[in-house]
Amino acid sequence: MSATMLPNIIIIVMDTAGAKRCSTYGHHLETTPGLSRIAREGTLYRRSFAPSTWTVPSHASLFSGLYPSEHGIDGKTLAIPENLYSLPEVLQQMGYRTAAISCNGLANFMRGFDVFYEMDTLFKSEKYQQDRFALRALHLTSDSELTRFRQTMQYIFEHHSYSFPLKNIIDRLFKKHFTNLYYRTWKATNRSFNIASHLFKQYCGKQPLFIFMNLMESHWKYNPPLEYSNIIKTTAEERKKLLNYDVMDYYIKGISPDYMEKIYLLYQQALWYLDKKLYEFYQALGQAGVRDQTMFAATSDHGEALGERGVWGHLFGVYNETIHVPLVVKYPAGVREPGEDMRLAQLNDLFATALEMIGVPLPLPDSSRSLLGPPRDYAFAEHYRIVGLEAIQKRVPDYPPAPYMLPSRTVISDDLFKLIEWSDGRLELYDLNRDWHETENLADRPEQAERIRQLSRVLLEKFGPIKDLVPQAAKEEIPDYI
Repeated sequence: MSATMLPNIIIIVMDTAGAKRCSTYGHHLETTPGLSRIAREGTLYRRSFAPSTWTVPSHASLFSGLYPSEHGIDGKTLAIPENLYSLPEVLQQMGYRTAAISCNGLANFMRGFDVFYEMDTLFKSEKYQQDRFALRALHLTSDSELTRFRQTMQYIFEHHSYSFPLKNIIDRLFKKHFTNLYYRTWKATNRSFNIASHLFKQYCGKQPLFIFMNLMESHWKYNPPLEYSNIIKTTAEERKKLLNYDVMDYYIKGISPDYMEKIYLLYQQALWYLDKKLYEFYQALGQAGVRDQTMFAATSDHGEALGERGVWGHLFGVYNETIHVPLVVKYPAGVREPGEDMRLAQLNDLFATALEMIGVPLPLPDSSRSLLGPPRDYAFAEHYRIVGLEAIQKRVPDYPPAPYMLPSRTVISDDLFKLIEWSDGRLELYDLNRDWHETENLADRPEQAERIRQLSRVLLEKFGPIKDLVPQAAKEEIPDYI
Protein backbone atom coordinates (compact mmCIF):
# COMPACT_ATOMS: atom_id res chain seq x y z
CA MET A 1 0.00 0.00 0.00
CA SER A 2 1.48 3.35 -1.03
CA ALA A 3 1.86 6.05 1.64
CA THR A 4 -0.81 8.24 0.03
CA MET A 5 -3.37 5.42 0.36
CA LEU A 6 -2.69 4.71 4.04
CA PRO A 7 -5.42 5.71 6.53
CA ASN A 8 -4.81 8.31 9.20
CA ILE A 9 -4.51 6.92 12.72
CA ILE A 10 -5.58 8.83 15.84
CA ILE A 11 -5.19 7.38 19.33
CA ILE A 12 -6.60 9.53 22.12
CA VAL A 13 -5.83 8.52 25.70
CA MET A 14 -8.30 10.05 28.14
CA ASP A 15 -5.95 9.77 31.09
CA THR A 16 -7.53 8.16 34.18
CA ALA A 17 -10.96 7.70 32.55
CA GLY A 18 -12.31 4.44 33.96
CA ALA A 19 -15.02 2.53 32.11
CA LYS A 20 -16.98 2.33 35.36
CA ARG A 21 -17.45 6.11 35.27
CA CYS A 22 -18.62 6.26 31.64
CA SER A 23 -22.32 6.29 30.76
CA THR A 24 -21.27 4.42 27.60
CA TYR A 25 -20.52 1.50 29.94
CA GLY A 26 -23.60 1.90 32.12
CA HIS A 27 -22.88 4.71 34.60
CA HIS A 28 -26.12 6.26 35.87
CA LEU A 29 -24.95 9.84 35.16
CA GLU A 30 -24.67 10.84 31.51
CA THR A 31 -20.92 11.39 31.58
CA THR A 32 -19.93 10.28 28.06
CA PRO A 33 -22.74 10.95 25.57
CA GLY A 34 -20.20 11.84 22.89
CA LEU A 35 -18.29 8.58 23.28
CA SER A 36 -21.61 6.73 22.98
CA ARG A 37 -22.34 8.51 19.68
CA ILE A 38 -18.90 7.59 18.35
CA ALA A 39 -19.49 3.99 19.47
CA ARG A 40 -22.69 3.81 17.41
CA GLU A 41 -20.60 4.54 14.31
CA GLY A 42 -17.66 2.36 15.34
CA THR A 43 -16.86 -0.58 17.59
CA LEU A 44 -17.42 -0.53 21.35
CA TYR A 45 -15.17 -2.97 23.20
CA ARG A 46 -17.08 -3.83 26.38
CA ARG A 47 -14.32 -5.86 28.05
CA SER A 48 -11.24 -3.74 27.55
CA PHE A 49 -8.45 -3.73 30.13
CA ALA A 50 -5.33 -1.66 30.71
CA PRO A 51 -2.09 -3.63 31.16
CA SER A 52 -1.16 -1.60 34.25
CA THR A 53 -2.66 0.87 36.71
CA TRP A 54 -0.66 4.00 35.99
CA THR A 55 0.62 6.15 33.15
CA VAL A 56 4.19 5.08 32.48
CA PRO A 57 3.90 1.28 32.08
CA SER A 58 0.53 1.53 30.33
CA HIS A 59 1.79 3.99 27.70
CA ALA A 60 4.91 1.90 27.18
CA SER A 61 2.62 -1.07 26.53
CA LEU A 62 0.55 0.95 24.06
CA PHE A 63 3.65 1.92 22.09
CA SER A 64 5.44 -1.46 22.27
CA GLY A 65 2.57 -3.96 22.34
CA LEU A 66 4.15 -5.63 25.38
CA TYR A 67 3.20 -6.05 29.02
CA PRO A 68 5.06 -4.09 31.73
CA SER A 69 7.35 -6.93 32.80
CA GLU A 70 8.21 -7.53 29.13
CA HIS A 71 9.18 -3.94 28.23
CA GLY A 72 10.58 -3.20 31.70
CA ILE A 73 9.53 0.46 31.88
CA ASP A 74 8.23 1.38 35.33
CA GLY A 75 8.96 5.09 35.62
CA LYS A 76 12.72 5.04 36.07
CA THR A 77 13.00 5.76 32.37
CA LEU A 78 10.65 7.04 29.65
CA ALA A 79 12.51 5.42 26.78
CA ILE A 80 11.39 2.35 24.85
CA PRO A 81 14.42 -0.01 24.87
CA GLU A 82 16.49 0.16 21.69
CA ASN A 83 15.95 -3.55 20.99
CA LEU A 84 12.19 -2.94 20.65
CA TYR A 85 10.42 -1.10 17.87
CA SER A 86 7.74 1.39 18.86
CA LEU A 87 4.44 2.13 17.16
CA PRO A 88 5.29 5.71 16.04
CA GLU A 89 8.70 4.55 14.84
CA VAL A 90 7.19 1.88 12.56
CA LEU A 91 4.50 4.24 11.27
CA GLN A 92 7.14 6.87 10.56
CA GLN A 93 9.06 4.35 8.46
CA MET A 94 5.84 3.53 6.60
CA GLY A 95 5.53 7.14 5.49
CA TYR A 96 3.38 8.63 8.24
CA ARG A 97 3.77 12.10 9.68
CA THR A 98 3.89 11.24 13.39
CA ALA A 99 2.82 13.77 16.01
CA ALA A 100 2.21 13.54 19.75
CA ILE A 101 0.24 16.03 21.82
CA SER A 102 0.72 15.38 25.52
CA CYS A 103 -0.74 17.04 28.60
CA ASN A 104 1.10 14.56 30.84
CA GLY A 105 4.81 14.80 31.55
CA LEU A 106 4.89 11.04 32.15
CA ALA A 107 3.64 10.16 28.66
CA ASN A 108 6.64 11.54 26.78
CA PHE A 109 7.82 8.52 24.84
CA MET A 110 9.46 10.57 22.10
CA ARG A 111 11.10 8.00 19.83
CA GLY A 112 9.53 7.87 16.39
CA PHE A 113 7.64 11.16 16.57
CA ASP A 114 8.38 13.88 14.03
CA VAL A 115 7.06 16.42 16.51
CA PHE A 116 6.09 16.09 20.18
CA TYR A 117 3.95 18.88 21.60
CA GLU A 118 3.98 19.34 25.36
CA MET A 119 1.09 21.44 26.55
CA ASP A 120 2.99 23.26 29.28
CA THR A 121 4.99 25.18 26.68
CA LEU A 122 4.15 28.64 25.37
CA PHE A 123 5.39 28.21 21.80
CA LYS A 124 3.64 25.59 19.69
CA SER A 125 5.44 25.75 16.34
CA GLU A 126 6.77 22.43 15.07
CA LYS A 127 10.26 23.90 14.75
CA TYR A 128 10.40 24.98 18.38
CA GLN A 129 9.09 21.64 19.68
CA GLN A 130 11.55 19.71 17.51
CA ASP A 131 14.44 21.83 18.78
CA ARG A 132 13.43 21.24 22.40
CA PHE A 133 13.37 17.48 22.10
CA ALA A 134 16.49 17.26 19.94
CA LEU A 135 18.47 19.21 22.53
CA ARG A 136 16.96 17.23 25.38
CA ALA A 137 18.14 14.02 23.72
CA LEU A 138 21.61 15.48 23.16
CA HIS A 139 21.91 16.59 26.77
CA LEU A 140 21.18 13.06 27.98
CA THR A 141 24.51 11.96 26.50
CA SER A 142 26.60 14.03 28.94
CA ASP A 143 26.57 15.19 32.57
CA SER A 144 29.02 18.01 31.86
CA GLU A 145 27.45 21.47 31.74
CA LEU A 146 30.26 22.67 29.46
CA THR A 147 29.64 19.81 27.03
CA ARG A 148 25.91 20.52 27.05
CA PHE A 149 26.57 24.19 26.33
CA ARG A 150 28.77 23.25 23.37
CA GLN A 151 26.12 20.81 22.13
CA THR A 152 23.49 23.52 22.34
CA MET A 153 25.54 26.09 20.45
CA GLN A 154 26.54 23.61 17.76
CA TYR A 155 22.92 22.52 17.30
CA ILE A 156 21.66 26.11 17.09
CA PHE A 157 24.09 27.04 14.32
CA GLU A 158 23.73 23.78 12.40
CA HIS A 159 19.91 24.00 12.40
CA HIS A 160 19.63 27.79 12.14
CA SER A 161 17.63 27.84 15.37
CA TYR A 162 18.85 31.29 16.37
CA SER A 163 15.66 32.31 18.17
CA PHE A 164 15.55 29.15 20.27
CA PRO A 165 17.59 30.34 23.31
CA LEU A 166 15.41 33.39 23.93
CA LYS A 167 12.21 31.44 23.31
CA ASN A 168 13.36 28.72 25.68
CA ILE A 169 14.05 31.22 28.47
CA ILE A 170 10.60 32.77 28.01
CA ASP A 171 9.10 29.29 27.90
CA ARG A 172 10.72 28.28 31.18
CA LEU A 173 9.40 31.41 32.88
CA PHE A 174 5.94 30.75 31.45
CA LYS A 175 6.02 27.16 32.67
CA LYS A 176 7.17 28.16 36.15
CA HIS A 177 4.82 31.08 36.79
CA PHE A 178 1.83 30.88 34.46
CA THR A 179 0.89 27.30 33.73
CA ASN A 180 -0.15 24.26 35.75
CA LEU A 181 -1.33 21.35 33.64
CA TYR A 182 -2.69 19.53 36.65
CA TYR A 183 -4.81 22.41 37.91
CA ARG A 184 -6.05 24.09 34.72
CA THR A 185 -6.36 21.02 32.57
CA TRP A 186 -9.21 22.32 30.42
CA LYS A 187 -6.98 24.96 28.82
CA ALA A 188 -4.49 22.28 27.79
CA THR A 189 -7.34 20.08 26.55
CA ASN A 190 -8.68 22.83 24.29
CA ARG A 191 -5.21 23.68 23.04
CA SER A 192 -4.50 20.01 22.30
CA PHE A 193 -7.53 19.64 20.05
CA ASN A 194 -6.71 22.93 18.31
CA ILE A 195 -3.22 21.64 17.48
CA ALA A 196 -4.62 18.32 16.24
CA SER A 197 -7.05 20.16 13.96
CA HIS A 198 -4.20 22.30 12.64
CA LEU A 199 -2.14 19.20 11.86
CA PHE A 200 -4.98 17.77 9.78
CA LYS A 201 -5.30 21.01 7.83
CA GLN A 202 -1.55 21.09 7.25
CA TYR A 203 -0.87 17.48 6.22
CA CYS A 204 -4.13 15.83 5.19
CA GLY A 205 -3.98 14.84 1.53
CA LYS A 206 -0.20 15.20 1.49
CA GLN A 207 0.88 12.55 3.97
CA PRO A 208 -0.94 10.06 6.24
CA LEU A 209 -1.07 11.25 9.83
CA PHE A 210 -0.52 9.42 13.09
CA ILE A 211 -1.60 11.55 16.04
CA PHE A 212 -1.29 10.39 19.64
CA MET A 213 -2.94 12.52 22.32
CA ASN A 214 -2.88 12.31 26.12
CA LEU A 215 -5.53 14.45 27.81
CA MET A 216 -5.57 14.99 31.58
CA GLU A 217 -9.08 16.32 32.17
CA SER A 218 -10.18 13.29 34.21
CA HIS A 219 -6.88 13.07 36.11
CA TRP A 220 -6.57 14.65 39.55
CA LYS A 221 -6.91 17.56 40.00
CA TYR A 222 -10.37 17.35 38.49
CA ASN A 223 -10.98 20.96 37.48
CA PRO A 224 -13.33 21.51 34.51
CA PRO A 225 -14.46 25.06 33.65
CA LEU A 226 -16.80 26.45 36.32
CA GLU A 227 -19.50 27.36 33.80
CA TYR A 228 -20.18 23.68 33.10
CA SER A 229 -22.26 22.51 36.06
CA ASN A 230 -24.75 19.92 34.85
CA ILE A 231 -23.32 17.36 37.31
CA ILE A 232 -21.93 19.50 40.15
CA LYS A 233 -22.10 23.25 40.66
CA THR A 234 -19.37 25.00 42.66
CA THR A 235 -18.23 28.56 43.16
CA ALA A 236 -14.61 29.46 42.50
CA GLU A 237 -13.95 29.52 46.25
CA GLU A 238 -15.61 26.13 46.80
CA ARG A 239 -13.61 24.64 43.93
CA LYS A 240 -10.38 26.00 45.38
CA LYS A 241 -11.11 24.34 48.74
CA LEU A 242 -12.00 21.05 47.07
CA LEU A 243 -8.73 21.01 45.16
CA ASN A 244 -6.65 21.98 48.17
CA TYR A 245 -6.14 18.33 49.08
CA ASP A 246 -4.31 15.71 47.08
CA VAL A 247 -4.62 11.96 46.76
CA MET A 248 -1.90 11.25 49.34
CA ASP A 249 -3.80 13.32 51.94
CA TYR A 250 -6.55 10.71 51.70
CA TYR A 251 -4.20 8.09 53.16
CA ILE A 252 -2.13 10.29 55.48
CA LYS A 253 -4.72 12.66 56.98
CA GLY A 254 -8.06 11.13 56.11
CA ILE A 255 -10.86 12.84 54.20
CA SER A 256 -14.54 13.11 55.10
CA PRO A 257 -17.22 11.15 53.19
CA ASP A 258 -18.90 14.44 52.27
CA TYR A 259 -15.68 15.67 50.67
CA MET A 260 -15.24 12.40 48.76
CA GLU A 261 -18.80 12.63 47.44
CA LYS A 262 -18.05 16.07 45.99
CA ILE A 263 -14.77 14.81 44.55
CA TYR A 264 -16.67 11.92 42.97
CA LEU A 265 -19.06 14.35 41.26
CA LEU A 266 -16.25 16.67 40.23
CA TYR A 267 -14.51 13.75 38.52
CA GLN A 268 -17.72 13.00 36.60
CA GLN A 269 -18.01 16.66 35.58
CA ALA A 270 -14.43 16.68 34.32
CA LEU A 271 -15.05 13.49 32.36
CA TRP A 272 -18.21 15.01 30.84
CA TYR A 273 -16.25 18.07 29.69
CA LEU A 274 -13.51 15.92 28.17
CA ASP A 275 -16.14 13.85 26.37
CA LYS A 276 -17.71 17.05 25.01
CA LYS A 277 -14.40 18.19 23.52
CA LEU A 278 -13.62 14.72 22.21
CA TYR A 279 -16.89 14.56 20.31
CA GLU A 280 -16.46 18.09 18.92
CA PHE A 281 -13.11 17.02 17.47
CA TYR A 282 -14.63 13.83 16.07
CA GLN A 283 -17.38 15.88 14.41
CA ALA A 284 -14.79 18.26 12.94
CA LEU A 285 -13.07 15.30 11.26
CA GLY A 286 -16.37 14.41 9.64
CA GLN A 287 -16.97 17.97 8.49
CA ALA A 288 -13.47 18.02 6.98
CA GLY A 289 -14.27 14.84 5.04
CA VAL A 290 -11.45 12.74 6.54
CA ARG A 291 -13.27 10.52 9.05
CA ASP A 292 -13.82 7.66 6.60
CA GLN A 293 -10.07 7.60 5.92
CA THR A 294 -9.15 7.55 9.61
CA MET A 295 -8.82 5.01 12.40
CA PHE A 296 -10.06 6.92 15.45
CA ALA A 297 -9.47 5.23 18.82
CA ALA A 298 -10.58 6.71 22.16
CA THR A 299 -9.39 4.88 25.26
CA SER A 300 -7.62 5.30 28.60
CA ASP A 301 -4.37 4.23 30.23
CA HIS A 302 -6.12 3.27 33.49
CA GLY A 303 -9.18 4.08 35.57
CA GLU A 304 -9.62 5.67 38.99
CA ALA A 305 -10.82 4.33 42.33
CA LEU A 306 -13.06 6.82 44.11
CA GLY A 307 -13.49 5.22 47.50
CA GLU A 308 -13.98 1.57 46.53
CA ARG A 309 -12.20 -0.71 49.03
CA GLY A 310 -10.93 2.38 50.84
CA VAL A 311 -8.86 3.46 47.83
CA TRP A 312 -8.68 6.79 46.02
CA GLY A 313 -6.59 7.08 42.88
CA HIS A 314 -5.06 4.48 40.60
CA LEU A 315 -1.87 3.47 42.37
CA PHE A 316 -2.98 0.45 44.39
CA GLY A 317 -4.37 -2.90 43.29
CA VAL A 318 -5.55 -4.29 39.96
CA TYR A 319 -9.30 -4.17 40.55
CA ASN A 320 -11.69 -3.32 37.73
CA GLU A 321 -12.30 0.30 38.74
CA THR A 322 -8.61 0.80 37.94
CA ILE A 323 -7.94 -1.48 34.96
CA HIS A 324 -11.29 -1.69 33.11
CA VAL A 325 -11.01 1.13 30.57
CA PRO A 326 -13.15 2.48 27.74
CA LEU A 327 -12.17 1.52 24.21
CA VAL A 328 -14.07 2.76 21.18
CA VAL A 329 -12.60 2.46 17.69
CA LYS A 330 -14.08 4.00 14.55
CA TYR A 331 -12.29 2.18 11.74
CA PRO A 332 -11.78 3.52 8.21
CA ALA A 333 -14.69 2.83 5.86
CA GLY A 334 -14.88 -0.80 4.80
CA VAL A 335 -12.62 -2.21 7.53
CA ARG A 336 -15.26 -3.36 10.01
CA GLU A 337 -19.00 -3.02 10.50
CA PRO A 338 -20.10 -0.98 13.56
CA GLY A 339 -21.23 -2.85 16.66
CA GLU A 340 -20.33 -4.05 20.13
CA ASP A 341 -17.51 -6.51 20.75
CA MET A 342 -17.75 -8.64 23.89
CA ARG A 343 -14.35 -10.29 23.53
CA LEU A 344 -11.40 -9.47 25.78
CA ALA A 345 -9.40 -6.49 24.55
CA GLN A 346 -6.39 -4.58 25.89
CA LEU A 347 -4.75 -1.21 25.39
CA ASN A 348 -1.64 -2.89 23.99
CA ASP A 349 -3.80 -4.52 21.30
CA LEU A 350 -3.96 -1.18 19.48
CA PHE A 351 -0.31 -1.76 18.54
CA ALA A 352 -1.05 -4.91 16.53
CA THR A 353 -4.37 -3.57 15.26
CA ALA A 354 -2.87 -0.47 13.67
CA LEU A 355 0.09 -2.29 12.14
CA GLU A 356 -1.97 -5.20 10.80
CA MET A 357 -4.57 -2.82 9.35
CA ILE A 358 -1.95 -1.09 7.19
CA GLY A 359 -0.08 -4.28 6.32
CA VAL A 360 3.23 -3.72 8.10
CA PRO A 361 5.58 -6.60 7.14
CA LEU A 362 6.97 -7.12 10.66
CA PRO A 363 6.38 -9.88 13.22
CA LEU A 364 3.96 -8.74 15.93
CA PRO A 365 4.49 -9.58 19.62
CA ASP A 366 2.29 -12.32 21.05
CA SER A 367 1.21 -9.94 23.82
CA SER A 368 -0.56 -7.66 21.33
CA ARG A 369 -3.52 -9.17 19.51
CA SER A 370 -5.15 -7.39 16.60
CA LEU A 371 -8.70 -6.37 17.42
CA LEU A 372 -9.53 -7.32 13.82
CA GLY A 373 -8.30 -10.89 14.29
CA PRO A 374 -9.09 -13.94 16.46
CA PRO A 375 -10.02 -13.29 20.11
CA ARG A 376 -7.49 -13.45 22.91
CA ASP A 377 -7.82 -16.15 25.57
CA TYR A 378 -6.58 -14.03 28.47
CA ALA A 379 -6.13 -10.42 29.52
CA PHE A 380 -3.41 -9.43 31.98
CA ALA A 381 -2.48 -6.48 34.17
CA GLU A 382 0.67 -5.99 36.24
CA HIS A 383 1.51 -3.59 39.05
CA TYR A 384 4.89 -4.18 40.65
CA ARG A 385 6.44 -0.79 41.40
CA ILE A 386 4.08 0.83 43.92
CA VAL A 387 4.78 4.51 43.28
CA GLY A 388 1.80 5.50 45.44
CA LEU A 389 3.38 3.94 48.52
CA GLU A 390 6.71 5.52 47.61
CA ALA A 391 5.02 8.93 47.49
CA ILE A 392 3.30 8.39 50.85
CA GLN A 393 6.47 7.18 52.55
CA LYS A 394 8.37 10.13 51.14
CA ARG A 395 6.17 12.26 53.42
CA VAL A 396 5.70 9.74 56.25
CA PRO A 397 8.72 7.38 56.20
CA ASP A 398 7.27 4.90 58.73
CA TYR A 399 3.82 4.72 57.10
CA PRO A 400 2.65 1.07 57.37
CA PRO A 401 1.39 -0.24 54.01
CA ALA A 402 -2.10 -1.70 53.91
CA PRO A 403 -2.48 -5.11 52.21
CA TYR A 404 -3.90 -3.47 49.06
CA MET A 405 -0.70 -1.41 48.73
CA LEU A 406 1.44 -4.44 47.86
CA PRO A 407 2.53 -5.43 44.32
CA SER A 408 -0.06 -7.45 42.43
CA ARG A 409 -1.01 -8.84 39.04
CA THR A 410 -4.07 -10.40 37.47
CA VAL A 411 -5.25 -12.67 34.70
CA ILE A 412 -8.78 -12.62 33.26
CA SER A 413 -9.95 -15.61 31.22
CA ASP A 414 -12.23 -15.43 28.22
CA ASP A 415 -15.00 -16.98 30.34
CA LEU A 416 -14.59 -14.00 32.70
CA PHE A 417 -12.97 -15.49 35.76
CA LYS A 418 -10.39 -13.17 37.27
CA LEU A 419 -7.49 -14.23 39.49
CA ILE A 420 -5.50 -11.62 41.44
CA GLU A 421 -2.11 -12.62 42.83
CA TRP A 422 -0.41 -10.50 45.51
CA SER A 423 3.31 -10.43 46.32
CA ASP A 424 2.63 -11.77 49.85
CA GLY A 425 1.00 -14.91 48.41
CA ARG A 426 -2.66 -13.90 48.76
CA LEU A 427 -5.03 -14.93 45.98
CA GLU A 428 -8.43 -13.53 45.02
CA LEU A 429 -10.82 -15.06 42.49
CA TYR A 430 -13.89 -13.36 41.04
CA ASP A 431 -16.59 -14.50 38.65
CA LEU A 432 -17.03 -11.36 36.55
CA ASN A 433 -20.08 -12.82 34.83
CA ARG A 434 -22.13 -12.05 37.94
CA ASP A 435 -19.76 -9.95 40.05
CA TRP A 436 -18.12 -7.35 37.80
CA HIS A 437 -17.28 -5.07 40.73
CA GLU A 438 -15.44 -7.86 42.61
CA THR A 439 -17.38 -8.02 45.85
CA GLU A 440 -17.25 -11.79 46.50
CA ASN A 441 -13.85 -13.49 46.67
CA LEU A 442 -14.19 -17.15 45.63
CA ALA A 443 -10.58 -18.15 46.32
CA ASP A 444 -11.48 -20.24 49.39
CA ARG A 445 -14.21 -22.23 47.62
CA PRO A 446 -13.09 -25.88 47.22
CA GLU A 447 -14.89 -26.15 43.88
CA GLN A 448 -12.66 -23.35 42.51
CA ALA A 449 -9.34 -24.99 43.45
CA GLU A 450 -8.63 -26.36 39.97
CA ARG A 451 -9.54 -23.07 38.30
CA ILE A 452 -7.16 -21.22 40.62
CA ARG A 453 -4.36 -23.68 39.84
CA GLN A 454 -4.96 -23.29 36.12
CA LEU A 455 -5.01 -19.47 36.17
CA SER A 456 -1.98 -19.36 38.49
CA ARG A 457 -0.15 -21.53 35.99
CA VAL A 458 -1.09 -19.12 33.17
CA LEU A 459 0.39 -16.19 35.12
CA LEU A 460 3.54 -18.12 35.99
CA GLU A 461 4.13 -19.28 32.41
CA LYS A 462 3.50 -15.79 31.02
CA PHE A 463 5.56 -13.71 33.42
CA GLY A 464 7.47 -15.94 35.86
CA PRO A 465 7.30 -15.79 39.68
CA ILE A 466 5.93 -12.52 41.04
CA LYS A 467 8.74 -12.28 43.62
CA ASP A 468 11.27 -11.97 40.77
CA LEU A 469 9.44 -8.98 39.29
CA VAL A 470 9.01 -6.76 42.35
CA PRO A 471 11.66 -4.00 42.12
CA GLN A 472 13.89 -2.83 44.93
CA ALA A 473 13.00 0.45 46.61
CA ALA A 474 13.38 3.27 44.08
CA LYS A 475 15.28 6.46 44.81
CA GLU A 476 13.88 8.53 41.98
CA GLU A 477 11.85 11.65 42.63
CA ILE A 478 8.13 10.92 42.57
CA PRO A 479 6.18 13.49 40.51
CA ASP A 480 3.13 15.16 42.05
CA TYR A 481 0.94 14.10 39.12
CA ILE A 482 1.21 10.30 39.24
